[in-house]
Amino acid sequence: MQINKVPALIMAFAVILAASPVVAQDKQEKQAKNLARVAQITARDGHAKALEEAITNYHHYMGDKKGAWHWQWYQVVTGPDTGAYIARSGNHSWEDFDAADAKKDWSEAAGAKFAKDVVPHMADVNSMITRTDDEVGMWPESMDGYRFFRLTRWYVRQGQYRAFMDGLKKIDGALKSGGFKGHYAFVHTVSGGHGNSILLVSPYHNYADMAPKQPDFMTVMNKAMGEEEAKAFLAEWSKTYKTGDNWMIEYRADLSDYGSSE
Repeated sequence: MQINKVPALIMAFAVILAASPVVAQDKQEKQAKNLARVAQITARDGHAKALEEAITNYHHYMGDKKGAWHWQWYQVVTGPDTGAYIARSGNHSWEDFDAADAKKDWSEAAGAKFAKDVVPHMADVNSMITRTDDEVGMWPESMDGYRFFRLTRWYVRQGQYRAFMDGLKKIDGALKSGGFKGHYAFVHTVSGGHGNSILLVSPYHNYADMAPKQPDFMTVMNKAMGEEEAKAFLAEWSKTYKTGDNWMIEYRADLSDYGSSE
């Protein structure tokens, strides 16, 4: 997606929330705070340092703006998109996307500043809305000290979503009751990005933290179901999805709002 084709995205990054997505939501879903605006950004050749300086200055400028969204920045460190940046603003409900919330007295100036100071250093942007699954996952109570995040994309096969989620909940229950030591979350693509996909996200303090821990996944599953039943269950469940790409990102506290990873 080229920069000169996305004025609405520029405004979104300037925390001017444009039109809300046309999605029917019930009252309970509207109150959930599990949505995020995410964008993958590629710097122009030779502009990485300038982009980092520009976004840092922009965050300082937005720091005293009441109602402004807060953004955390990450950088891709493995995979074909190595070097690209990920900007994420999380903990949102659908109401946060409504256009009425964008009518701030600082909006026009903020948009102009972002377009003038930040956009010239950006070559490409891919924007999306994601939803973190509230029913499955084990996430740390505090993200302090977590530096790396490993991500694997799974594509749920057509017509297999219910079977996939039922199996995922069964696995999640076994891991939680069996003392699994890892942390993980599942993130759904709501709009943009890869359709019919779900991301497995695992956080780590450092590279050493990525070493296998005990009890490991199969030890927990075998204990919960029995070795043969676990093997058969996982083989059947694996038919509901196919594994896509995997990569790792590093949290850039120096680029993020107030250095916070929460």
